[in-house]
Amino acid sequence: MVGAGFAGLAAADALASAGVDVVVLEARDRVGGRVWSRELENGAVVEMGAEFILPGNNTLLSYVDRFGLELWGKDMLYGDRDPRGGIGVEPGSMQRAIAEIDEALQDIEPGRSAAELLDSLPLDPGAAEAIRSRLEVSSAATAERVEATALSGLAAHSADICPSIAGGNQRVALALAAELGSAIHLSSPVDRISWNGDAVIVTAAGSETPVDRVVLAVPASVLDGIEFDPPLPGSLRAAYAAVGYGNAAKLFVPLAERPPPSAVLSVPERYWTWTATGADGVQPVVNAFAGSAPALARLQVTEGPGTWLASLGQLRPDLALLPDDAVFKNWDADPWVRAAYSSERPSTSAWAPAGPFHACGEHTCDGNAALMDGALASGRRVAQEILDAD
Repeated sequence: MVGAGFAGLAAADALASAGVDVVVLEARDRVGGRVWSRELENGAVVEMGAEFILPGNNTLLSYVDRFGLELWGKDMLYGDRDPRGGIGVEPGSMQRAIAEIDEALQDIEPGRSAAELLDSLPLDPGAAEAIRSRLEVSSAATAERVEATALSGLAAHSADICPSIAGGNQRVALALAAELGSAIHLSSPVDRISWNGDAVIVTAAGSETPVDRVVLAVPASVLDGIEFDPPLPGSLRAAYAAVGYGNAAKLFVPLAERPPPSAVLSVPERYWTWTATGADGVQPVVNAFAGSAPALARLQVTEGPGTWLASLGQLRPDLALLPDDAVFKNWDADPWVRAAYSSERPSTSAWAPAGPFHACGEHTCDGNAALMDGALASGRRVAQEILDAD
């Protein structure tokens, strides 16, 4: 198993439960991959990466039940974000525009981009601007790169309270890792895989491990860090080459006072903010997520959080920010992903096993791609592939 994110852990767990010996090699010094929970000094728990559990994320919820975990409802509507800045839009205009988009999606041509659809409709200009911003933030990519069908989620989730796991989403990864025990090896980046017939040698951190099969549970964006000898089979090379990633960063600023729950979108700067309940009322922190490469460039995240903090202060004058204690994560700068989550991907059928290799991860899913749920489901899929083959 190459990678101990949600996909790799789910695959290893399912295989180990079936009596298969597994070895999990993880480059980081922790499990969870892009699911990483941290507790701030003021006690607030924040998600540095994946956060929201959307309706229908039943695979993830099955692990919540299995490990006796609970959920934080957050008490704010995931999709109902107050749009600020830009042209401006009235709530009625926004709802009418969403209804027009939903109607147009009924007869949308396959492969059409969200940008093409938005530009083709006679929408209220302010509503069109806010909807495009909302889409690009959530997709972490510009509307030209996103399928038009992604716009269907705007209305679908507008009235949903989308929770997270009480105490942090990473608790699922930690629980799975605890059951796998010594099978997990941290700080062990895989840099070479040699294979010849049934003989496979995986090299990580200077150590060689002979295996029968290899589960690639790493993002496509970092596969170039692994040398394959001979090269990875052509079908999988093509699948990985077809994956495109969005770009995202997160910012967390502790608060001197506990605010009410809220969700606010900065339309021109392509980020949104929220305050939400945790264990004992609203957590004393404002969370912010910026999506798409242009957004990260405008906020100058490569230079740190300074520009973003200044913008946040203007966007949310209602909050008592403590900027000196801010916590910041630019996922583009993370060496083990170099991006956020997938925005373009081939269908699941493209990821059929090839040679000794099986591939999983949120980027391999037709349903719930780019989500924690999709990652877990892909791990289960790969485990079943291996069990069916043996």
